[in-house]
Parts: sequence; structure tokens; C-alpha cells
Amino acid sequence: MSCTTIQVRTATQEDIRDIKRLLSFYYLDTEDIEDNLAECRVAVLDKRVVGCACLYFGDIVELRSIAVLPGMRNRGIGTELIRAVMNRAAGLTDAVFLLTSSPAFFEKNGFKRLESEEKRIILEECAGCDKFDVCRQILMKFDIKPDS
Repeated sequence: MSCTTIQVRTATQEDIRDIKRLLSFYYLDTEDIEDNLAECRVAVLDKRVVGCACLYFGDIVELRSIAVLPGMRNRGIGTELIRAVMNRAAGLTDAVFLLTSSPAFFEKNGFKRLESEEKRIILEECAGCDKFDVCRQILMKFDIKPDS
């Protein structure tokens, strides 16, 4: 990587198009970005958005919409984005959840795999899903305040 450093910051209105383009590259949902912009973080290199990650607050707190441009992967950008959203979540929740088909990256960043059946209990959309038995998404959890 060049001498230029990655800056991770809260997303702004001007970042929406870049975030949606980045998420679309990986076929990730883009419809709630505007409503959740304050909880999105972007990684910027040379004034260009090269990665993003968002927290979503509902019955549980979820890490979603995490993506890094293909040519920028394996440079620690995803880890920096996770660090930024976890810092945001630290004062607001005890745990952050995510669904992924690529658990190894998240395990390196402190997430733990949960049993498949826990998806039905924790995630409302999984409880009645007719594709549950063939779902390849793994539910993971990051304990912000680990059990004592």
C-alpha cells in the first residue's frame, strides 16, 4: 500500500452512491442505507470510499453492509471498519450479531459462531424461513462486554 493512510469515518450524504455501488458489487442489500446513514462507517483512501460497514439497531444489534473493494482487500480495511463499528456499539449494547457465509474473517476479528438453531431464536426473519434447512448463512456474535 502507498504512504497514504486509510481514514475511517462516519458516512455522509455524499457517500450514499459510493456505498450502494460497493454493496451492490457483492449483491448486498442497499435499501436501508439512507435511513441508517448515521450508523454507517466508510473507509476512505485518496478521497475515494473503498469500504463500508453499518450497525443496525432493532431487537438485536447487527453488523451488516460490510464490504471492501476487491482490489483493496487483505490490507486491514475490513478490520478497521469492524473496530470502528464496535467502538460505536460499545456504549449501546452488550453484543453485536451478524450473518455471513464467510465466517473465518469475522472469527479473526473476535466474532464467535453460534449454533444454527440459535438463528431461529435470535433472528425473527429466520424463525419462519422456508429455506432454513438449506441456509448457508452462519450466525455469529461479538461480545462487547464478555460474561464475567
